[in-house]
Amino acid sequence: MSSYSVHLASPSEYEEAIALRIHVFVDIQKFPLDEEIDEYDPLAQHFVITHKERAHKVVGTLRVYTAGENAKIGRVAVSPEYQGQGLGKRLLEHLEKHLQQDAAFKQCKEAKLGSQYDKRVFYEKCGFVARGDIYDELGCPHIWMYKPINHTMI
Repeated sequence: MSSYSVHLASPSEYEEAIALRIHVFVDIQKFPLDEEIDEYDPLAQHFVITHKERAHKVVGTLRVYTAGENAKIGRVAVSPEYQGQGLGKRLLEHLEKHLQQDAAFKQCKEAKLGSQYDKRVFYEKCGFVARGDIYDELGCPHIWMYKPINHTMI
């Protein structure tokens, strides 16, 4: 049995997820705090991966919301001490199944995310394909990445 659980965040887990995002993106990567929480957070579904043997501590998170024909994924973060264990991949695999089955995303043809350019190989290993030019976001090079959503399971 796995020591981890991936699921939609409860209200308290959402608060832990925000704290994790601030730690990863603001404290470590030095993005501005005022850019971390934005107008999309209230619209998004927030997923977490928790460690069952550590009092269900949130160790990873991401968010997703509809943006036209895309399911826009963002704020993918795994706590540094848990990176390299496949947890980010598990989060994305869980999300992919969710997108295939949740009626809120039935109009979405692709999952889309803006990857930090130096993290793109991780997303490629998860089946995402880069499209378009590299762009700057807050001084950090990014690239759009896409993955088709297979709705045959609905």
